[in-house]
Amino acid sequence: MEGIVKALYNCAFTVWNALMEIAMTLFTTSPKLAAGGTPYSTVHTFYNAIADATVPIATVFFIIAIYKSVISAPPGQQAQRFLHDALRYCIILYIAANMWSIMGYIIDFTDGITGKLSAVSGYTLSVSGDMETIIEDCLKLPSFELSGEWLEKFWSTIGCSLLFLIGGIVLLFIMVASCLSIISSGFQRILKPLMILPFAGIAIALGAGGHDISRSLVTYIKTFFGFCISGALMVVAVKTGVSLCTNLVNFDLAGASNIYKCILITVQMAITPIVISGLVKGSDAITARMF
Repeated sequence: MEGIVKALYNCAFTVWNALMEIAMTLFTTSPKLAAGGTPYSTVHTFYNAIADATVPIATVFFIIAIYKSVISAPPGQQAQRFLHDALRYCIILYIAANMWSIMGYIIDFTDGITGKLSAVSGYTLSVSGDMETIIEDCLKLPSFELSGEWLEKFWSTIGCSLLFLIGGIVLLFIMVASCLSIISSGFQRILKPLMILPFAGIAIALGAGGHDISRSLVTYIKTFFGFCISGALMVVAVKTGVSLCTNLVNFDLAGASNIYKCILITVQMAITPIVISGLVKGSDAITARMF
């Protein structure tokens, strides 16, 4: 039974390590390079189709801006405001002509940050020496003798075996569910920038509409940058989460019964994937507040 329990827990941690390797690959994969660059090329096609509307939209909002800021201004300020709006319109047209390259620079910049963070610390989990010792002690059958103490130890060993088997199966499901959730966040980290990237031309065109309307452009850039940098936040969440949980979440098992040890050690092992999964899922909210 001891070998079966150890194999079950080792299987749970092996699944975690294998799936987390996939997740970390997704976190550190650039949206430009994902799937050999095919999604990025597809998005570029969409971008080119939508970008044709950039100049007409920018011109319309430029006219609106002139009406709002120039015509309604005192005569002495009309020329100054017209030059201000015209300069902004020219800048918008220049940015629109190079928008795809600019967005590419943002992706490359954030990829560089993510790549540096990915080289720090580790994310793997394994059965600790303390856990192996507890499994060996709890599942060791007592020497046979006709006494009440032997019966108590025997049934305690049987109970611990069942608890470890159930706990190992539950832990395996927790590992799989947590990793799938994290992998889903990894795919979103790649897909979200690509989903909003085709509309960059429209967002930049809104910048020609004056201060109030140009806030949409600022919001767009901040959102896009946040999606790109979210991979770095996910890497931080995973690596610091593993280090923090494995060091801080450590129950005092001294003097505890074998049954308690079985339950507590399984709970201790399950906390790390659950916490990390929540942190990774919450990285989008953190990104939104930061940017």
